[in-house]
Amino acid sequence: MKGPGLLVVLLVVLGGVSGLGFLLGLGNAAVLAALTALFCLMAAVGGPLWADLRLLAWFAPALILAVGVPRLLGAVSQWAAIGLLVVIVVLAGLLPVLGARFVTVGLGLGMASLFGYGFQLTGTASAGQILGAPALAVGVVLLLRVLMGAKDPSKPTRDALADALASSASETQERAAKLWLADRPRRWTGRVLGGMFRYRAATGLLEVRRKRLSHAEIGETLDAAKEEAVRLAEAVRSATAPNDVEPVRREEPAGLPGATARLVTALWDSLETIRTAATERDESRVDVPKGLRKELRRIELSGAFSWQSPQFRHALRCGLGLALALVVASFRPGDPLTVSFLLGTFAIMQPEWRDSLGKAWQRIGGSLGGAVVLTLVLWLLPQGFLLPIGLVALLGGFSFMQTRPAVFNGCMVLMSVGMNATTRHLDPRYVLVEYLLLMVLAGAIALLFGFAAIPGVPKPGPAERFESAVGATRALLGSVGRKLRGEDVDPRTLGREFRDAAIAQHGLLGAEPGTKEPAPGQRDALERAAEALRGLSVTASSLLLRPGTADAAEAVDEAARTLGTEEAAEIPAPRDADEEQRLVLDTIAADVVAVGEAAQALKNA
Repeated sequence: MKGPGLLVVLLVVLGGVSGLGFLLGLGNAAVLAALTALFCLMAAVGGPLWADLRLLAWFAPALILAVGVPRLLGAVSQWAAIGLLVVIVVLAGLLPVLGARFVTVGLGLGMASLFGYGFQLTGTASAGQILGAPALAVGVVLLLRVLMGAKDPSKPTRDALADALASSASETQERAAKLWLADRPRRWTGRVLGGMFRYRAATGLLEVRRKRLSHAEIGETLDAAKEEAVRLAEAVRSATAPNDVEPVRREEPAGLPGATARLVTALWDSLETIRTAATERDESRVDVPKGLRKELRRIELSGAFSWQSPQFRHALRCGLGLALALVVASFRPGDPLTVSFLLGTFAIMQPEWRDSLGKAWQRIGGSLGGAVVLTLVLWLLPQGFLLPIGLVALLGGFSFMQTRPAVFNGCMVLMSVGMNATTRHLDPRYVLVEYLLLMVLAGAIALLFGFAAIPGVPKPGPAERFESAVGATRALLGSVGRKLRGEDVDPRTLGREFRDAAIAQHGLLGAEPGTKEPAPGQRDALERAAEALRGLSVTASSLLLRPGTADAAEAVDEAARTLGTEEAAEIPAPRDADEEQRLVLDTIAADVVAVGEAAQALKNA
């Protein structure tokens, strides 16, 4: 959601929640409710309607407690409130291990808890009003989310499938697969997903063959297939079944070796499968293995609570950094800029040092730019204009939050200084100087703890982390293959291998401070490898959950044997495999190809 649409939603949320708050008797806490709703909105939008509603089912109670309880506890014991906030921040820092969708969820939960604790009300509020404010925010956002998605609840899933088909980027494929599973899986979208994975595996293997055979016609075939994939992506994106989609225009060069010719045929067959699925639109439900969603969460979390997990170490750093920031804030009770200081510290701290440095520059540089604009406003306009300018900056700034963070941070200067100076009758020049000093202090704390290395934790480079992740996933696939063949595999061993693979996969992207920086191109390769290896763990788990999958053992063994190598292996599918099993095997094939491409990119970087 961007531009005017985002601005309208923000106006509805802020105006609707604050107005309802006053009508329902929240008093001064109505403003807390309105601004808390913005943090809730960050987590409520990002997937298909049913998936977002399931997420809100647990996120809503967590948000209400995170916003209200630390503030109420602070009236009894300030140190207990600080301890509780640190725990919430650590848990929020762990949520991104569940996938990219949960980055904004963790950000929203952490920021909402700090905002609820640091926000200075203009008067008093009862415990019921403090807890009622986030409850009202959640209720309004929930209603708004239903209204936004009721007309076309599965639009994000179709868009994700279309984007993955058109771009063939690994991150879009992973997102498409996760959204499809989180949504109410339909048979036609499942066929599109399976066809997309077969298309992705075939193109990857043909790229390898093209380089080895130096066959120009293979490259021409791949280019033609990409054009067809882009055309079919629009049919997938359509809300209704299109009836004017032309048949797939095949280009199959003659004189290719047998294995390569079969890959070209599979390439075009996969696109034809996508076209048929998009035009016929079988809306029946897919038989997803019972418990697969829970198993997916278990696998993703299994490596999170470990000293070897980079995300866990980052969450601890966030907790320690915010603990120091909260202690500093405790020496300035009643300061209206406390909330800006706490949110700034939390926003700057990122899993990677260079990302934290970039966030610090965006925060401090944007604040300096906002300070220049505010200085001109104070020089040219009467002080009475500060409040309306601050409100306009608040609304306009959210439009730039993702695209131009420095502009967003500059707008927050106008909002925070303008509103606090006007409503509290303070000297705006004094408030501005204090705001800038607090942002510098927030950056210093965040960078100090962001750069702090955990003693005793190894510091392997990108290549070593890649080999470790591939080796752990290969060992897991080997055990899964033996289990599928009926061999006696100790469940404790299998559980330990799932956990070791998850830890190694997390380690691909989150390096310890002081490690060697990835070379140009290596970071993208590590991201592609991490997504593909996580996908292999999930698909292997889904095979264990499905009955009658012994004939899939050969495919898993082949994946384990060729994982991370330059060998262009084809993953076999049993003749009598049903659609769901073929989808799983197609996913394995695409992920193996993606890991092989990442290995080549790391080698050549």
